Amino acid sequence: MNIRTKSFAIAIGYGFAAGALAALVLYLMQSVQHLLWSHDYGNHPGYIFTVITIGGAILAWIQHYRHQGTAGDGSVQQQLHALHSPLQAKKRDTLLIAVSAIIAVGFGGAVGPEAGLLAVAAGCSAIISLLLAASQQEQRLIRDTGAVAALSGLYGAPPGAAILVDEQANGQIDAQATPLVLKFLAAVCGLSGFWFSHQWLTHGDFQALPLPDYTQTGSDAVTALPTALCGALLGLLYLKLHHKMPQWLAHIGSPFRQILVASIIFAAMAACFPLLRFSGHHEMAHALEHSIQLGFWGLLALALGKVLAMTICLCGGWRGGEFFPAIFAAAALAAAVHLLVPAIPLTVAIVSAAGAMATVCMGKPIAVLLIMLLLTGLASTGALFAGILLGYAAQWWYAKYQQHEAA
Repeated sequence: MNIRTKSFAIAIGYGFAAGALAALVLYLMQSVQHLLWSHDYGNHPGYIFTVITIGGAILAWIQHYRHQGTAGDGSVQQQLHALHSPLQAKKRDTLLIAVSAIIAVGFGGAVGPEAGLLAVAAGCSAIISLLLAASQQEQRLIRDTGAVAALSGLYGAPPGAAILVDEQANGQIDAQATPLVLKFLAAVCGLSGFWFSHQWLTHGDFQALPLPDYTQTGSDAVTALPTALCGALLGLLYLKLHHKMPQWLAHIGSPFRQILVASIIFAAMAACFPLLRFSGHHEMAHALEHSIQLGFWGLLALALGKVLAMTICLCGGWRGGEFFPAIFAAAALAAAVHLLVPAIPLTVAIVSAAGAMATVCMGKPIAVLLIMLLLTGLASTGALFAGILLGYAAQWWYAKYQQHEAA
């Protein structure tokens, strides 16, 4: 088999298998979540505190058993960075990583499932690379195939997943990246594997963001500027907290203690405000339906609390992703602004704020654009472009600010 044929075979075969594996891990996450929370006392403060604390204790034990040096190694950006690190055999770690990812989502962590799926895919890719790869290029192809297949299945956006893996913070693509055609092929096959496996396991459909009906106008991009700015500022708050939180947790002591303390703090927050649990993807409809009852200050507290809870979880050993929690926080803030300024349509407010915050948090505007288009459709493309542009500008400014602080 020549190199070109082998590359396409890896992209197709392993892409499909990695997508199916991602669906299985996601199903286990959701099954644990359903088992723990889908009953009458699932919203009782004492029960919430107990379950999350137990989950944190399990994660602390897994971290201690794996002999990892730090507690905060679970965000999407860190997983993507580790994806292209030197290859290591991770046969034992793969199972432990899968368990920790399932615990983080199932026990109510304020995180999305994507980083856990990425970590499991990376572990499997490392093992497969040892068996199949004949060169560093093939090693990278296998790792990229596993990553884009998992993300494509979760987001339902093959183009966005293909770009996300190698897009840098400045919007450029890594010069040593796997050819885009192979990544896109792997993403499509991964989505197929994910869909078939997900349908077989759950018979569920992909859920887009629950946006109110809205007819676009030519002024959406201008109308969206205030909420896009709010979303960008909320994203900057997350970046600052994510930078400072590991330093604060380091004063506690060992990673084991850090995870326990962070989990207890998050458990107390969730017991007081149950909407802070989970990724927020499925909770957004409930929050928007009750936005009038929550009022401006309640929605603002929900947005800020979600950012803080997400940061504590990601830096405190709860392996997960920031994309869906960031969108939830941005939507809550957008709804608060909408209550103050009803002239800004709620759909425009949510799309622009979510686009801005996701761009700031992830630093990958092209990938955010492609993924958000799949999640929101054509609800308000002008607002989405305005949000992403403002978010990109805010992220660029923050990068310059960090360079100045380091100098």
